[in-house]
Amino acid sequence: MEQVSSTGRPVQITVTDGYDLKGFKGDTPVTFIRAEFNQVVLGDSAKIVVSPEGTAKYNFTCSFEFNPEGGVTLHDLAHKPVFLTMTEVLPKEKKQKEEKTMILGQAVVDLLPLLEGESSFETMVPLHPVPGSPLEPLRSGIKQCSLEVKVFVAEPLLTAAQISGGNLLKVTLEAAYSVPESFIPMGLLQNFMVGLQVPSAGEKDYPIFFKNGTLNGNHAEAKACYERTISFVVDASEMHFIFLRLGQIYLEEKEYEKAKKTYLQVCKRSPSCLTWLGLGIACYKLDELTEAEDALSEANALNNYNAEVWAYLALVCLKAGRQLEAEQAYKYTVKLKLKDESLLAEIHMVQETVGFGNPSF
Repeated sequence: MEQVSSTGRPVQITVTDGYDLKGFKGDTPVTFIRAEFNQVVLGDSAKIVVSPEGTAKYNFTCSFEFNPEGGVTLHDLAHKPVFLTMTEVLPKEKKQKEEKTMILGQAVVDLLPLLEGESSFETMVPLHPVPGSPLEPLRSGIKQCSLEVKVFVAEPLLTAAQISGGNLLKVTLEAAYSVPESFIPMGLLQNFMVGLQVPSAGEKDYPIFFKNGTLNGNHAEAKACYERTISFVVDASEMHFIFLRLGQIYLEEKEYEKAKKTYLQVCKRSPSCLTWLGLGIACYKLDELTEAEDALSEANALNNYNAEVWAYLALVCLKAGRQLEAEQAYKYTVKLKLKDESLLAEIHMVQETVGFGNPSF
């Protein structure tokens, strides 16, 4: 692989805003953000008052230096996220000398886009509450608190040749079921690590099989596995991710009626932004525009920062002939930086067909 420049380059992290925030004391708590990376504290934000609507403008910037010759390396960027800890500053009581604080939650920012050629990106990261935090949703359907974060480097850390010659593998574990009793935390919280052996050499394919998951990208075998799993399920909320994966496979294989049925089943028992989005996509593909808009509106109510939801709302409005709404949905799609280029191309094609929907026309 081509050698990486040894010149140190700053990586800048900016926390701009917080949304749907709450505190232990009062409706307008005072909070601050602490940023950490590679076991080093990068800094603390100013103490910001959260508005009654639950928003806060931090505009907090910190940075660290990337240098492959020492300090923070490519290995660190690939394996270590930035930790953002939100802390509430409690009001001082009488005769209290020292300021008291309580941690509300923590968010993580994945830096992998920097290893994929990006020099800057924006992301909306969920703020995970600590046990007992007021940020914990009291009931399902409540929006999860989140932070808006921007990451910036002056120039890409890797060249195109370095990226194409790399061997980066990313595996995401979304959920665990029927975990051993020893995994259940007693007293202090504990961390557990799961290892996955990946062969480093050999010409023969080596399938990686996840229980209730995908076998080496083989949709037929994965779909059969998912279908067997949900055939035994009484409560869909217990297998939320299984329904999501099966619905996604149906969409990819253009089995839209099956996708609609699958997403509808989980929407009734365990609704989320992604289940309503899946249902909306299936209905849109079936040309059921009213049902699609209803589902997408539910998804948008649960998370109005999902660019794909806005994209399909734009398509629905375009086909329904509603110019103003189509343009508004498209603006949000662009603002939230939709990553699905084929979906964006479909929007542009429909815009050209109907003659409206893009404010740049």
